[in-house]
Amino acid sequence: MRPTWFLISAALSVITALEFATASARETSPTVEVRNDKTVTTGRMLAQGKERGTLLDRVGRLHDIDLNSAKLKVLNGSFQALPTTELRNQLSREFGKNFEISSTRHYLVVATNGRAANYAAVFEDQYATLQRYFKTRGFSLSDPEFPLVAIVFPDQRQFTNYAQVDNAKSMTGMLGYYSPRTNRVALFESQAKSVAVSTFDQNAHFPFSEQSSEIVPFDEKQHLDWKPSPLDHRSPIYGSNQGDLKSTMIHEATHQIAYNIGLHSRVGETPRWVVEGMATVFESDGVRDSSAGWTAKQRINLDRYLSFQNYAKTRRAAKSLKTFIECDSLYESAVADFYAQSWALSFFLVETRPRQYASYLKRISARDPFAKYPAKDRIVDFKESFQVEFDLLDAQFLRYIDGLK
Repeated sequence: MRPTWFLISAALSVITALEFATASARETSPTVEVRNDKTVTTGRMLAQGKERGTLLDRVGRLHDIDLNSAKLKVLNGSFQALPTTELRNQLSREFGKNFEISSTRHYLVVATNGRAANYAAVFEDQYATLQRYFKTRGFSLSDPEFPLVAIVFPDQRQFTNYAQVDNAKSMTGMLGYYSPRTNRVALFESQAKSVAVSTFDQNAHFPFSEQSSEIVPFDEKQHLDWKPSPLDHRSPIYGSNQGDLKSTMIHEATHQIAYNIGLHSRVGETPRWVVEGMATVFESDGVRDSSAGWTAKQRINLDRYLSFQNYAKTRRAAKSLKTFIECDSLYESAVADFYAQSWALSFFLVETRPRQYASYLKRISARDPFAKYPAKDRIVDFKESFQVEFDLLDAQFLRYIDGLK
């Protein structure tokens, strides 16, 4: 017998005119050439304000455009993503002969020779997991416009070199990250255990250590040119600093996939708890394994659950849900508590209010991408999406999570 949540969600329809417009824009948007000093970039104007615009190029990168100084020219023909074969060739030139590229239906994965196919299988499986999870809850999802690129470096040194070029150097102890600006995932492995023969079992942990000099280090000079961009403030890098290699892959892939199938907007500001909450939901084996069981208890992220229970009983202020929604202050003061509550709230909302949660994500995505997202607007968006008072929802939330034990 199918569970109640499946029967309810099957009746949900959350396809909106915005989604149809987005799909249509992909097919008919013109190609725009942007000239700024000696730089020439072509792509599709994804968003445009009075003074700034955001250009999406043919490999899926975002470029911040100063409309006061740039010269724009509409070219003949509609915008087309770079063919996968050409993107693959670009990646081969960028990373060199010591790396190979494995392709799946949605991914191009760059890794040390002999290992890329194993990683690509994990990323592709995570893509299928997100699609299955949200579609059975009534979400209408788009397909990625571009191949999803992930780079798995053989050691921390090469990863750090790459991250510094990619403006991710401020995140101490980072094991991997996703950048909405470049639309890439980057992380690193260890030779201590060869992934080529690993089954990625639940107990497989990959220690991180410097590797032997037999592997030629990644040369950051080969990396595509990078310039600091105002986009970095609207679309921060989402990194991971704990877990084994597989859990890092799952966490960062969830960010990347969510930004490419319509769950998050790559251009506008999305509350950090929404982004990290979704990623932590999918860290759970019960969520990723469709045969694990039908009940919510079988889908919880046990580590995050226990962490939240400890936080809720010892440190969490009473009726503090509103404060959590309106700002990211908990992230700044107690990151472990922030991640735990992000998981708990996201799991509660998607499991008990899937249609309202979908509406909330769409509302955030539809915001002016160049506007700030102050506390009062965050509160309005949340309240109008879920149609409930904060204190009541806070009590329902805590009761639900406590009932999962």
